[in-house]
Amino acid sequence: MSPSGRIRDTDIEEVRERTDIVQLISEYVPLKKSGREFRGPCPFHAEKDPSFYVNPAKGVYFCFGCKASGGVFNFLMQIEGLSFNEAVEKLADRLGYRLTYELLTPEEEKARSAKDRLFDLLRTAAEYYNHLLTETNEGKEGLSYLERRGIGPEVIKSFMLGFAPAGWSHLSEFLAKKGYSEREIVTAGLAKPRPRAPSGERGIYDIFRNRIIFPIFDSRGRVIAFGGRCLDETASPEEPKYINSPETPVYQKSKVLYGFYQARKSIQDKGEIIIVEGYTDLLALFKAGITWAVATLGTALTVHHFSLLGKFCERIYLAFDSDRAGIEAARRPIDFWDRFRIETFVVNLPDGEDPASMMESGKVDEFLQLLSSAEGLFEFAAKLTVSRYDTKTALGRTKALESCVPLLAKLSTDDLKPLRDDLIRKLSGWLDLPQETVRIFSRRALRGKRSSRETDSTGILTPSSRIEREALRILLHDPIALIEHSYLDADYFEDEINKKIISMLKEILSFGEEEIIASYERMVSKMLESLQEGELKERIARLLIESPPDDVDGSRDKVFERLSYLFFKRMKRRIEAEIGKIDKKLEPKKYEALCNRLIEIDQVIKEQFPYDHS
Repeated sequence: MSPSGRIRDTDIEEVRERTDIVQLISEYVPLKKSGREFRGPCPFHAEKDPSFYVNPAKGVYFCFGCKASGGVFNFLMQIEGLSFNEAVEKLADRLGYRLTYELLTPEEEKARSAKDRLFDLLRTAAEYYNHLLTETNEGKEGLSYLERRGIGPEVIKSFMLGFAPAGWSHLSEFLAKKGYSEREIVTAGLAKPRPRAPSGERGIYDIFRNRIIFPIFDSRGRVIAFGGRCLDETASPEEPKYINSPETPVYQKSKVLYGFYQARKSIQDKGEIIIVEGYTDLLALFKAGITWAVATLGTALTVHHFSLLGKFCERIYLAFDSDRAGIEAARRPIDFWDRFRIETFVVNLPDGEDPASMMESGKVDEFLQLLSSAEGLFEFAAKLTVSRYDTKTALGRTKALESCVPLLAKLSTDDLKPLRDDLIRKLSGWLDLPQETVRIFSRRALRGKRSSRETDSTGILTPSSRIEREALRILLHDPIALIEHSYLDADYFEDEINKKIISMLKEILSFGEEEIIASYERMVSKMLESLQEGELKERIARLLIESPPDDVDGSRDKVFERLSYLFFKRMKRRIEAEIGKIDKKLEPKKYEALCNRLIEIDQVIKEQFPYDHS
């Protein structure tokens, strides 16, 4: 945030309206006119066929490949790793528009100042550790260790590696001299309070001691945390080899990947990424010229990681250790893979090897060959599942196949049929079963998957889902349609995300009709940009990119008529179900009230929808 305060809302809207989204995005990727929209290669991930669309009328973009979406501010935030305010300020400079700032409340100013000091403190600590490693006698032991691992000055500089001396308070005393309080140093995750002494004094002590230091950066290049590797190989078992910063106001390990800031450009250029388990694995790959790699931070891969990577690459290679923990970590993405659809492979490393050991022994080409022969995530997970059963017996084969049904369910949509068929062939071979037997289990999974109300981004939608989406598409594009159909609420929709969209549109109706009609595109664009990345934002962006067809022969009225019809039919089924549960002798009044309500709904259906008399 600017030192002067918060950017005025009216200025934000002015910058948004004055910025030509097509012109802005064209500075990063070429766009060509395609009907009402513009189309081009996605700037957030590598692709062969352009799937990135920009709607200039709505001021939004959407990629059908990686699902990146948003408006002008979102675009700059994603492409350059800027904060919201930084994006507004950059676009204002581009327009030659002078921004004005509102004063912060005392509470906001205090919170902003505390966070800024935290970033400054962490950067100062990283510089201190780096100085000790590279320019003092104390750091020679650390330098020797890194040299033995093949890590030289270039890597040390790129990753700002450092050294923490063996004392209990070197860093704390250094930061105190720089004006930071004990509370700030503890909040930054660099020290802990000492046990209270008999005299009542406490003080703090450094967390990182006698360790190689690995600063952890966010996607904007700010230091947010540290990892440390013990140099004393004879240390007690209670002293872990690796330790990481605790979570802090600026660091949540489930959202961060080590080395992403340094690897980002290579990842975008290659369209793929290698994920390893440790700091030294990553640094060894980087030293060998494999610069499109990142490392997890003592945690399994998460939804947040995949959401981040999906904007930059099409393929992910998991190069984890072959021990039990590594195997389970490689399998973990199965749980949320279908939300992102990123091609994911598991690299089978030789026993006793990890990426670092392979690089150190000059096996770079062998490692790259392992990437090219890596197993698909689902093949790996299915093979792992089958290995847990005795497939020499009929019962064991049956149990193994039943355990693979959830995997088949993940691949049950039509667009994933090639993957599903390939897995069926492999399961057939491993289990010595006819493919048709495996296919029966696949169909069971398919039925379970398609019974859901909404199957997003697959083209396999129930009739009610298609009608709901078409109605929302019209409402998002046409303010008059929203005003005319202001009676609609969440009850008219079955899908939970569609319910949220209509509820957000209902909030716009709180403004006057003239204001809605005059400023509707701005209101919808602002609504989209206010959302966090996820399925809700993705669906709204997609509906905004795909303009509704022209209203020919009352086609739009038919959409809303059908939506209402489905609403009343659902209401009728619910009341019939309630009547079926009631004993009319025990609850005669409730029974009579429900019957009367059912008669009313039947009458509405017959009068408003004469084509249905069921």
